[in-house]
Amino acid sequence: MNDNSLKEKEILEAARNRFAHYGFSKVTMEEIASDVGMGKASLYYYFPTKEDLFKSVINKEQNLFAEEIEKLVGRKISAENKLKNYVKKRLEFFHELVNLSTLNVNTFVDLKLLFKELFEDFEKKELQLLQRILDEGKMNGEFDSRLRHETTLTFLHLLQGLRLRMIKFIKDNRMERGNYDELRVEMTVFVEIFIKGIKA
Repeated sequence: MNDNSLKEKEILEAARNRFAHYGFSKVTMEEIASDVGMGKASLYYYFPTKEDLFKSVINKEQNLFAEEIEKLVGRKISAENKLKNYVKKRLEFFHELVNLSTLNVNTFVDLKLLFKELFEDFEKKELQLLQRILDEGKMNGEFDSRLRHETTLTFLHLLQGLRLRMIKFIKDNRMERGNYDELRVEMTVFVEIFIKGIKA
């Protein structure tokens, strides 16, 4: 890893800590520059705007989540357990995004529009990984072989809907423990019903 890559990694880590602690709107580029011991002008060399930096932080989080799911897909466990573990990890990922201030009732729509391409690319990656789990289940006889391709998209959209319902309860970039537990229970019930419906 060259010096530029090391410095960029250091900047992303400092920015992530700032965003998680104070939220996107309250963090300044000057503060992040100070955290990594560089001038603001030097920081702009790596990231021309705060939005660019924030986008890179989110992209890194998305890639880490995708890597976790890639490992999950490769594990020698049933497709049913892979789906259940996927839902669990997705909930943890959602919680991380809340902490980074990407998801709250005031900024969610604006940020989704600002980073539309980022979220669309991430959804495509998620769909590919989910499709591999469902295809595996069909091939090994766990899931109905007649499942339509749209099943994967429906599954993801229903999870997104459950998550969206909880966004209104987020205050000051934090989700109350009770709301988080409620979402966890709802997602668990949903995936159990879904799996029962697609079993061979």
